[in-house]
Amino acid sequence: MAVTEQARRAIEAAVLKQEARRCAALVADDIATLADLMADDLVHVHTTGIVHGKEQLLEHAGRVLRFYGVRRGDLLVRVPTETVAIVTGPMTNLVGRRDTNEKVEVNSFVTQVWALENGAWRAVSFQAVKQA
Repeated sequence: MAVTEQARRAIEAAVLKQEARRCAALVADDIATLADLMADDLVHVHTTGIVHGKEQLLEHAGRVLRFYGVRRGDLLVRVPTETVAIVTGPMTNLVGRRDTNEKVEVNSFVTQVWALENGAWRAVSFQAVKQA
């Protein structure tokens, strides 16, 4: 059954709100919020090709990386069903390792899959490809 235009708009707004929360949580170093936004079976592919599950990603974000800024460009949200949304678009991170003062700007194109789980939209898949 096709998703109605009204449902599509509501899903798009809800998913974009969750993505904004995810970006803010990265910069705020809010690991609890990040955990809440991720499905337990998350697959996260970094621009470096490293693949993490949820627990590995939370550990990496909390102990290795420090996000100083996360910006998203224009995002396209596709809604194939009422329980799945696919978000694609550019992302720029200002990031560094926690053990140095170095900051690096990373420009990427991201594909995310969000799924409605127990009444909340959670990230189930994330893949970033570095752009020049």
